[in-house]
Amino acid sequence: MTKDGRPSPIKDIRLFEARTSTYLDGQEEAVAYARRMAWFLNGAGFSLGSFPALYVRFASSLNPGAARAASDHGDWWHRYIDVGAADDFPNGPDAPDTIMSGVVAALSVFRPDQMDMINRADAIVRAQRQHLRFLMKRRENNKVVTEISFNIAQWPDASCLFITVTDKATGGCREADPIALGWYMEAFDLLGGIRLKDAKNLREKPERPVFSGIVSRRG
Repeated sequence: MTKDGRPSPIKDIRLFEARTSTYLDGQEEAVAYARRMAWFLNGAGFSLGSFPALYVRFASSLNPGAARAASDHGDWWHRYIDVGAADDFPNGPDAPDTIMSGVVAALSVFRPDQMDMINRADAIVRAQRQHLRFLMKRRENNKVVTEISFNIAQWPDASCLFITVTDKATGGCREADPIALGWYMEAFDLLGGIRLKDAKNLREKPERPVFSGIVSRRG
């Protein structure tokens, strides 16, 4: 976070229902989507400016799909943006797509110059869902690439920390038993205590996971 105004990588996208001014309830996969978008973009070096968090409010007072930066700016670390939704939101059948499309629209209001990056992130996050890995550490020698990452699961499922080893000659991929996390941000706290050589019970995977770029909660 950069209270002094320097650019900060995005770290969080939160969803609200404007009518009640409360966190969006009952759309857990869409909530996970928003978090995944924030961290995938973080790994790509995406920034909204000096504030690392975007608060998206869905309001039936706006035309569905419309996005407008709010006049109330909140605290220095986040900005509000209002996105139009149908009158039956968030209970209608189109609510998940309204939310995901609304997140893309909200990001585009602040960074219209980065639409290629935003659209690419949206496509990958939608396709990979809980299988997408957010890379924290990567080490490479002559034989293997070892990567430490986490995923963001849909509540109430647990997010996990992963250690993945890829053979450079064959492309074969093995992975240690995942470590369940109480909260996905816990992965950053555990990172310093993990030694790559301590990875046990490596099991073959049919294919290598899809990773973000290296993510950071600092800055």
